[in-house]
Amino acid sequence: MFALCVLLSAVSCSPEPAKPAEPAPRPSESPAAKPAAHIGQTLDLMRIGGQKIAVTLTEVIDPATVPNGWGEAGKTYVAAKLRIENAGTTTIVGNSNSDVSVVGSDDHDYQADFATVTECQDVGYGWFLIAAGSSSTGCVVFALPSGVTATKVRYSPSSGISQDVGEWLNP
Repeated sequence: MFALCVLLSAVSCSPEPAKPAEPAPRPSESPAAKPAAHIGQTLDLMRIGGQKIAVTLTEVIDPATVPNGWGEAGKTYVAAKLRIENAGTTTIVGNSNSDVSVVGSDDHDYQADFATVTECQDVGYGWFLIAAGSSSTGCVVFALPSGVTATKVRYSPSSGISQDVGEWLNP
């Protein structure tokens, strides 16, 4: 016991002030950005849980036509047509309306609008269920202010929860 007391007093009476502990290195908050792709190119992306997908932006329809004049005045409708392939080994479920956004020429991000357009079919109201090795193709529609164009299309897997992000330049 005496030896323990001597040891404690020797350690606590050190002539050098205690140094603060070095912070542990933190993992990067976001992964390195992938180079932007162009229309027609496929990007390999990772969903949460390690599920792999291959996403191709096949077309940007600008302007897209909302049927029966149901579109909102002062808006230009744009449709991003995507092919989502399940490159993993299990069935995936997701919502393209939550995964896809566009960046406008005004540098604002625009989320999906629930309008339908005549030029292409939406992805089942945004929802998709894709078996391993299969794919689904459809459109995500956006309502941009008149005069604003879509400069980029962004795909953020798993409704943005995944840290992986794919981006295509338009045009």
